[in-house]
Amino acid sequence: MKTVIIKSLISTLIILLVTLIVGESYGLKDLLTDVGGLGAFVTVFGTLYGIMTAFVVFEVWGQYNKTSDLVSQEAQGLERLYRLSIYFRDENLASRIKEAITSYSNAIITGKFHNLGSGQRNKESGMIFRRISEIIRGITFDDDHDHVVFDHMVSHYGQLSKIRTERITQSLIRLPTLLKFFLYLSSFSTIVTFIIMPFANTYFSLFTAGIIGFVISMVLQLVEDLDNPFIGHWNITPEPFERALEHIEQDY
Repeated sequence: MKTVIIKSLISTLIILLVTLIVGESYGLKDLLTDVGGLGAFVTVFGTLYGIMTAFVVFEVWGQYNKTSDLVSQEAQGLERLYRLSIYFRDENLASRIKEAITSYSNAIITGKFHNLGSGQRNKESGMIFRRISEIIRGITFDDDHDHVVFDHMVSHYGQLSKIRTERITQSLIRLPTLLKFFLYLSSFSTIVTFIIMPFANTYFSLFTAGIIGFVISMVLQLVEDLDNPFIGHWNITPEPFERALEHIEQDY
């Protein structure tokens, strides 16, 4: 968070310097007679920019929260899968399921979603996850109790696989390049507009340009950070998988 604020302050100082240089070099105070038309432009453009920015922030924030929720669901699903294996009353089976779940979780914890952050899938965790299905397919039983538990386990593994696939797909989604380009272009245009906006009072001009520059810098960093939920200052960690492993070790 401190890094974001520092970057925003540096951007603000640059904008203030440019505003001061432009104001002194080009005599913007001579344009005060046109301030009415420029003010109308700023009102219309500012409204459109605000709506677009709100939409983009809402989109990346929703994407971030959904990915975080899917990560938690997957970790909880692994814990429930192990609980189901215990009902088979077969210690060897429960031990094999536990070993596979531990290996899968550790692969994710060690990787810290770095592959997904760079737009790639983790092949190692995928192979380990398929190993769990092989263990389930190899289960044999000879009574109704095990048959019922087996049906629940197969159904749960299918749901867990669906959550995993959705989590990976959601993790790889990014804002469209054209939309991001339009956001940056609009932000740059907004800053330029306030830099050349004529004010009778130089200090008020600097104050206005500085506030706008600081806010826009914060917004752009927020969008960039949340657009990739595994890289940056606000990122999703594999902590839910760590908690799942702790619960399995301590509670069972």
